[in-house]
Amino acid sequence: MSAKRLVQEKDLLAFKLPGEPQMSPEGDRIIYSTTWVNQEQNKYESSLYQVMPGQEPVRLTSSDSDSRPEFSPDGKTLAFLSRRSGSSQIWLLPLAGGEAQQLTHIKGGVSQFKWFPNGQALAFLANLTPSGIEPEEQKDDDSDPFVKYNRDVKVINELFYKLDGVGYFSERRPQLCVMQVAEGSKPQQLTQHPYRVGNIADISPDGKEILFTSLRGEDYDREAWQQHLWAIPASGGEPELVVGGERSVQAAAYSPDGQQVAFIAAFVKQMGYDNAKLYVQPRHGGEPKSIAPEFDRPFSALALTDLGAAGQLPLTWANDGASLYAPASIDGAVYLVNVNLASGRVEKLTAGEQVVIGYSFSQDQTQVALALGNFLNPADIYLLDVAQGSEQRLTDTNKELLSELELSTPVRYTFSATGGPQVEGWVMPPIGFDPAKQYPAVLEIHGGPMMMYAYSFFFEFQLMAAQGYGVIFTNPRGSQGYGEEFCKAIQYEWGGHDYADVIAGLEVALAGNPWIDPKRVAVAGGSYGGYMTAWTIGHTNRFKAAICSRPVIHWAAQVGTTDGGWRWMRRAKDAKPWVDDTWYKQQSPWSYMENMQTPVLIEVQENDLRCPIEQGQMLYSGLKFLNKAPVKFVRYPDEFHGMSRNGRPWHRVHRLNMIADWLEQYL
Repeated sequence: MSAKRLVQEKDLLAFKLPGEPQMSPEGDRIIYSTTWVNQEQNKYESSLYQVMPGQEPVRLTSSDSDSRPEFSPDGKTLAFLSRRSGSSQIWLLPLAGGEAQQLTHIKGGVSQFKWFPNGQALAFLANLTPSGIEPEEQKDDDSDPFVKYNRDVKVINELFYKLDGVGYFSERRPQLCVMQVAEGSKPQQLTQHPYRVGNIADISPDGKEILFTSLRGEDYDREAWQQHLWAIPASGGEPELVVGGERSVQAAAYSPDGQQVAFIAAFVKQMGYDNAKLYVQPRHGGEPKSIAPEFDRPFSALALTDLGAAGQLPLTWANDGASLYAPASIDGAVYLVNVNLASGRVEKLTAGEQVVIGYSFSQDQTQVALALGNFLNPADIYLLDVAQGSEQRLTDTNKELLSELELSTPVRYTFSATGGPQVEGWVMPPIGFDPAKQYPAVLEIHGGPMMMYAYSFFFEFQLMAAQGYGVIFTNPRGSQGYGEEFCKAIQYEWGGHDYADVIAGLEVALAGNPWIDPKRVAVAGGSYGGYMTAWTIGHTNRFKAAICSRPVIHWAAQVGTTDGGWRWMRRAKDAKPWVDDTWYKQQSPWSYMENMQTPVLIEVQENDLRCPIEQGQMLYSGLKFLNKAPVKFVRYPDEFHGMSRNGRPWHRVHRLNMIADWLEQYL
């Protein structure tokens, strides 16, 4: 008899998640952040920790709101973000000893920063109004009641006016600023409204120029999520377009001599179905050159998990300028890879069934700090010796908790739908598995669809296994990490090839695992997985129950209400729904509700701007009116699309309880 216990819903709140590893320039220590849940206050907290090879980790900062550590180039000072003053600001900690001191005091807060190469200044993003930089302590003028009581009114005149996880855009927008670290220095704002800065990509080796992403120009708000690459003098001036057109830049870095820029980008009109590719171009003049054009996988991290640690995956030049380091999603894993510029050869620096969450190099690039996760552990910090290719585990953050829990190990299998490519999937047996018995199971469908189930810890799946269910999860066509053709197969039609793969994956899992009771199988998924769940129960009645989370139900409504905006019309090959709604009807689960006879739990978030709440409401109202099968509708207030991953802790537990109750009732 095992001394371990079953996973329970509340265990979700007990995990600590180490991430954002930063290697000191000398390679002698790693500083990282750890996030945990304050159950009493229903919020997340984080602090900074330090670990050295052969030693136990130690807590470095005492605050519960510290994150994003970054060493100064000389390794003597640590900059980090903290909410100690009430809003997110940059703080500086002298590593030789002494207390952390607040550097920025900016109303609206700071969201990202980067050291200048000389260590004398920082570039950062501040959330500013058109009035520019204001003191953090400055209060709103509430002397006029008309102004005071109308601050919550949203006046909208842009096409791109909201973003899930952020909300409806206000006057405050991320702007690029710089500030010297010397005492008494004042911040300087470099970019202006109405444009928004996406992120700081890099600072030139001579410190004279900053690369950043943004969408600017006359049509700046028409292409949701488009990011061009710009360069701006660090002393101020007009931004210069470096990479524009139809490419959307995800990351960029100067070469060691500053003469070239490497960047990772995808084509916006492909809507995420193409691979994010690696390019190099001269900083002044010349066209981008694709590096490793034959490498048919994305240079990005696309692994899914519901216990995600914070991570940074910077595009990094090798010191000799001959290669680049980048993340790559390959067949259910995320690796750190080295890409040779001359040959295009892609070499994996990490290996095995795991995902790279974050990394940082020592100055001589002989060592790498890594945050890694796998099926049985959300995350821990490792040290990679580049020459030897060996990984040394430095932390065991959830040792006590994981030693208590009985976990299920997913078993990989492959299959193909008729005429389709090979597809990868996994089956998790229930805890206490007895091959002589039969068990119910849940078929899970991931979101995106341009993401992938990976070698990541998935708490929801472990909970289902603990409650006596098998779990089947696959990466059907439309998933990333298996080649561009594989992903693009469903670009213009959901519910065709992907549906064939999902059902084929179920059939092969049933055939290979006779312990699964084929008459007691549920289907579940969120986002695109919610769409496919609704689509599935509109096309078959074989499932005993369904869990449809934050779905797309009605495509004409979706293109007009989502934060993705009208760009979704590209899936309809630019057909306008008010002119020709043929595609929109065919692609909408709404059109097949007369066929739905499966008991379905619908779960949505009221502030979801990716798959807005009316989508779930339409499905619930229609099914309730038809009255062909039980249906329950659960709405979570003040939550965005990603609630199952990063929403309020107790809402996440409530959601898991609702799912458990539904499965128990119908399986």
